[in-house]
Amino acid sequence: MAVLAFMVSCTGCALLVRWAGRSSTSSYGYDKPQRFHIGEVPRLGGVPMYLGLAVSWGVGTWLSMRGDPSSLRMQLWVVVCLAAMLPAVVGGVIEDVSQRLSVRYRLVLTLLSAVLAVLLCGLTVPRLGWPWLEQALGPAMPWLGMGLAVLALTGLPHAFNIIDGYNGLAGMVATIICLALAHVALQVGDRTLAAMLVTLAAATCGFLVWNYPRGMMFAGDGGAYVWGLAIALASIALVQRNSAVSPWFPMLLLIYPVWETVFSIYRKLMRGMSPGMA
Repeated sequence: MAVLAFMVSCTGCALLVRWAGRSSTSSYGYDKPQRFHIGEVPRLGGVPMYLGLAVSWGVGTWLSMRGDPSSLRMQLWVVVCLAAMLPAVVGGVIEDVSQRLSVRYRLVLTLLSAVLAVLLCGLTVPRLGWPWLEQALGPAMPWLGMGLAVLALTGLPHAFNIIDGYNGLAGMVATIICLALAHVALQVGDRTLAAMLVTLAAATCGFLVWNYPRGMMFAGDGGAYVWGLAIALASIALVQRNSAVSPWFPMLLLIYPVWETVFSIYRKLMRGMSPGMA
């Protein structure tokens, strides 16, 4: 599955780079504040990465339903996760192509993906790591858990978008986080989540072949949303499915993109700017 995800992602990036070389259409204006590169570079890395995930997760689910020779135990909820991610990823890709989809609409689309994931996959944060607080919250705890899941699924895609500034940075952060989560998933015997995370890391590596160091392909908003949503889904599911995993483990693992987001909002507010401005 990992090899398949890598090949689909890497080949897709190669085709997009080739297409961009033949196209004279500008994908990112010279007046944009985040522009540090020279020439035209496609910002569609999220498309081949999502396709790599879709193919590998789809094949894994199919194999699991056909006798599960690799003991992956992947069920239909994996495909439902892919479907839930789609609204946000499509919105990110539209922004990458047109540069005209406002932050407000992209936030709504990531919120839609988050709500779909929570409702269709049954995702929730089941515990806070503080038994006394969970006991004090009582019947409100399930609703708080769902709210925290929606918050994580909505916010993390934008957090990865914020740290995606230089070649290889966000991609390497995503790869390291995926492998760390996969290691813990294997330690607690959750082969399904481990397989999902390793394939995401493999799809990211297929993109990194073209992103670092030469910067021939950028992840764009679509790529950041793929990373953020998939990692948030896996993090919540890891805690929910395995009581031995502390709910603070994914939070501490993701502290870099989370802190960058909080500090970016603070800095812009101090300057009298809207947090949604580039």
